[in-house]
Amino acid sequence: MKNIFFRFVLFTLVITCSASCKKNFKTDDINTATLHSCTRSQIEPYICFDSLLQDSRCPVGSECFWQGTALIKVSFHETSQTHVFTMSLKGFPGLGYPADTTINGYRIIFIDLKPSPNINRVGPKPSEMKAFFSISH
Repeated sequence: MKNIFFRFVLFTLVITCSASCKKNFKTDDINTATLHSCTRSQIEPYICFDSLLQDSRCPVGSECFWQGTALIKVSFHETSQTHVFTMSLKGFPGLGYPADTTINGYRIIFIDLKPSPNINRVGPKPSEMKAFFSISH
């Protein structure tokens, strides 16, 4: 009987402590760059969305057997160095198109590209194309 009571008290104590503890999650800063421009500031490090090489994503309002991807050319600027490379939204690392990379300790992830293709409209203007990146160190 004492053993059951002791387990109950211990279980209650563990649950109470777990629920009251604050967890500190490290959130990566989401960086946005419009086509032919750079992220919010020129303070290093920053990333530039240099060009859209291909956008084969499935258009909104249609059904596709393949979800497609987007290939972009970017330049990452840090400590007076510029690193130019290609990234894929869904990632095709076997073909040389990763969705993420690490440069001098900075992890860069290509998260999203907006707007998505739409079968009911002509392609977006360059000022409407925005790439979203996560950069963490």
